[in-house]
Amino acid sequence: MAKLIESFTNHLTNWGLVWFCFIFWGSIFNAILVNTLNFESSNIIYFSGYALGLIFGIFAKYKNWGWVN
Repeated sequence: MAKLIESFTNHLTNWGLVWFCFIFWGSIFNAILVNTLNFESSNIIYFSGYALGLIFGIFAKYKNWGWVN
């Protein structure tokens, strides 16, 4: 059990920024897409907002961006 907790905390330490961007920025991009596009509710629109957040997070991780310096 301790090894599982340790691997989880290591994952969050290394990929926390990506998860933050996926959830936070993905929801913001999703809201912008849903409110600006006049299509009916589509899973592609919902998916694309979170995909943009994930891409932003991966880009931020590899560019070593930090939210608090």
